[in-house]
Amino acid sequence: MKRVAIISKGKNTCISMQEQLENFIGSQVSIQGYICSEITQSINADLAVFSSQEAYADGRPYIGSECLAIVARRSINYHAVDHLFDLPANTEVLLVNDLLTAAQETILLLQTLGFDHIRYHPYVPGLRDYPRLKIAVTPGEASLVPGFVEKIIDIKSRLIDITTFVEILHSLSLLNEKANLLSANYVRNIIDLIKKNNLSTSISNEMKAQLQTIINTVHDGVIAVDDKKYITVFNPVAGEFLGLDTKELLGKTIDSITDPNIVEIFNDHSREKEAFIKVNNYHLVVNIAKIREGDLDSGMVVTLKDVSEIQRLEEELRLKTAKQLHAARYTLEHIQGESEIVKKTVELARRIAPSDAPILIQGESGTGKELLAQGIHNASPRKKGPFIAINFAALTESLLESELFGYEEGAFTGARKGGSPGLFEQAHRGTLFLDEVGDAPLSFQVRILRVLQEKQVRRIGGGRLIPIDVRIITATNRNLEELIAKGTFRQDLYYRLNVLPITIPALKHRKTDIITLAQNFYDKYFCKQKSIVSSESYFRLITPSFIAYDWPGNIRELQNVVEYLVNICHEKIPTPEMLPKMLLKGNNTQDKPIDQDFDVFQRILQEIKQHNKYGKPIGRRSLSTTLALPESFIRKSITILEKEGILRVGKGRKGLEIADFTKLDDYF
Repeated sequence: MKRVAIISKGKNTCISMQEQLENFIGSQVSIQGYICSEITQSINADLAVFSSQEAYADGRPYIGSECLAIVARRSINYHAVDHLFDLPANTEVLLVNDLLTAAQETILLLQTLGFDHIRYHPYVPGLRDYPRLKIAVTPGEASLVPGFVEKIIDIKSRLIDITTFVEILHSLSLLNEKANLLSANYVRNIIDLIKKNNLSTSISNEMKAQLQTIINTVHDGVIAVDDKKYITVFNPVAGEFLGLDTKELLGKTIDSITDPNIVEIFNDHSREKEAFIKVNNYHLVVNIAKIREGDLDSGMVVTLKDVSEIQRLEEELRLKTAKQLHAARYTLEHIQGESEIVKKTVELARRIAPSDAPILIQGESGTGKELLAQGIHNASPRKKGPFIAINFAALTESLLESELFGYEEGAFTGARKGGSPGLFEQAHRGTLFLDEVGDAPLSFQVRILRVLQEKQVRRIGGGRLIPIDVRIITATNRNLEELIAKGTFRQDLYYRLNVLPITIPALKHRKTDIITLAQNFYDKYFCKQKSIVSSESYFRLITPSFIAYDWPGNIRELQNVVEYLVNICHEKIPTPEMLPKMLLKGNNTQDKPIDQDFDVFQRILQEIKQHNKYGKPIGRRSLSTTLALPESFIRKSITILEKEGILRVGKGRKGLEIADFTKLDDYF
């Protein structure tokens, strides 16, 4: 059996060449690999194959004169160069090899094969002058790559060229035997490359088809040009906007478009990324994006969006958002206040919440009627259903009808395609809150009454009765009995709505809650910033003014006043002169009788009772300080309670005493 020696400068190259020969003729010859730096004695072989001229120079002295010698020609491993296509044009890389000549030869081969879009810099260990680059390309010598390189592309060791294989076979007298096999292997490699290329082409065509489908089906116009201003993409929507034939423009320059506004967009490189233009009665939003390959511009893409389409999408989004917002955010726990009247109101609401009977909430404007309605909904078995509110005072009769009952397609001019469900339908298995029901038109009240009785609705323009399961809560700040007497509110509707009446107290009837509410609003406005004044201290100087004022706007007005104060005075305690004019004017009434204020009486009696229990005297001034109420209030309250025989006013240090404990039951 003939012997073949593979002699190389590097270990990886030696192993690669040895494997190639063994795979082809290993069964007929003995193949041994040698590295030049490790050869110490003569090599006994019939044929020596050297990997390079340098290996030949170093290894030739170790083989006999009768041994044939061949310097191998080696080609790029075609199966391992795919990743080079991914590198952008003009990317700089280190070409790492064990020998400078080998590195230079590899570069030449790569450029000859068409990988000339990359800028190669040869590198071998020991080289002093070379750039410190982030990417390295190497033919199987990854261990030689410098440590600062971030990305290594290994194209595997170069293969023995077919011409060298022919020489080897001829030298071993195996050419006639192996010629057909060698040719078949060579052709097979070509076929593999063709298959791989066809697969890549198929994938590319599939992606191109998908991209084309996307471009042609989007609602935006899309125009793309290359770096020479030739049109590469022009979808049908862009053609519709500009009134042009898409197919005729592809492959032509942008100057083929006659509209100067569009041409200017592509020619004016200083134009902003977003612009507005008018073309063929279309108001368009234009977005511009440059196409970049590495550091170079290779074209641009312009998208055109119809403003009316944006408005339509916004309207749809608003409708969807509105449906999501059909939920009650507040519970009965959100109703703040420690006064007895508020506690009784909340307790009553909690008791009537489980029922499906209609509820009528009465109270002044700003007292929180919708808050109470949401709390009742969330305390009811319907809490997982929708909570929908409508204000009768805010809509005309025609709008009320379409909003509440819905309409069918074509019911009137401007009716939405497919029609629209009304609020009664949308509130199915939930709660419908009818606010300001006292303002409902008289003619409209009949339809509401019928829906409540029949539990069915008929859309405008429709003939089908739609069953509904809705709990009705109504609210008003008007006296419905007076409206009935005037003939502006139906008595039968009143009795239908007023099954479970509940009244929410005005702020002037719950004065003990005023400062607590004000402190909560104060904390709310400073929830995102750190205040240097605590809520307990902030209202210290203006408490009498707050208590004396009647608050005709109720909690809403109180909230506005607190917001006003924290905007003009948030770093120190406000004084009475900083209050809005209406509060200063309202303070002139603080000496008038408090008109049997139940909560004030209750707090006064509780405090006196507590002091009497431990034998401690208490007077008007101490009560005023303890209860944070004006002394004039305390004085007039004591006068009323003394006349009723409940209190006894002692002289000197005796102070105030409970005269008749049996009468306290009216207050506790």
